[in-house]
Amino acid sequence: MQTTKSQILAHLKRSGGSTVDQLANALGLARMTVRQHLAALGRDDLVKSHEVRRPTGRPHYVFSLADKGQEMFPKRYEQLANLLLAEVCFLESDEIAGLTPAEKKKLLFEKMVDRVAAQYAAKVEGKALPDRVVAVAQILHDEGGFAEWKQSEGRYEIIDYNCVYRKVAESHDETCDWHVALLSRLLGSDTECAQFMSRGAESCRFIVGSAEQTEAKGS
Repeated sequence: MQTTKSQILAHLKRSGGSTVDQLANALGLARMTVRQHLAALGRDDLVKSHEVRRPTGRPHYVFSLADKGQEMFPKRYEQLANLLLAEVCFLESDEIAGLTPAEKKKLLFEKMVDRVAAQYAAKVEGKALPDRVVAVAQILHDEGGFAEWKQSEGRYEIIDYNCVYRKVAESHDETCDWHVALLSRLLGSDTECAQFMSRGAESCRFIVGSAEQTEAKGS
């Protein structure tokens, strides 16, 4: 069972920021209880707040996760390192001859797409796009605990509120490119990312295919 503090952290993770009233209403808690827990989370540097002024009345505060709070959620840095090391071991000298450092890095990530896609192939093979979307969202959820999907304006969206490679992706854009390429491979459909957590967004939002693609694959 989740503790009240973990429920507050999880809600802030999904919302990107909430007031005391919003937290109290969402979690069915008294405002004073929420305030007490937020104060404790603030002392532990897990939560931060900023003041929002309103046209009338007193200003209120919006609470969100601090960097330390973000790191409380599942991360897969070790998994990423293991994948990269595995690919380095299998590189042949003729594959990297004459390549620049940037080109070598790109090659490694391309090979990682092949390897990881093969690991998950059984979960998506033979499925139409709608079922692939469900399967891929579940894979992301199993990895990080905060992925979901929806259909919007004739297209599918997968929203992931927890980037398991966030700190690495902030310094290496190739990590995000690799992740989008991997999702495209698993989904069997062109996929783009409308926003990245590593670039300051509250979630990674992947746009998948179109209504026409969905109908074609399902027919």
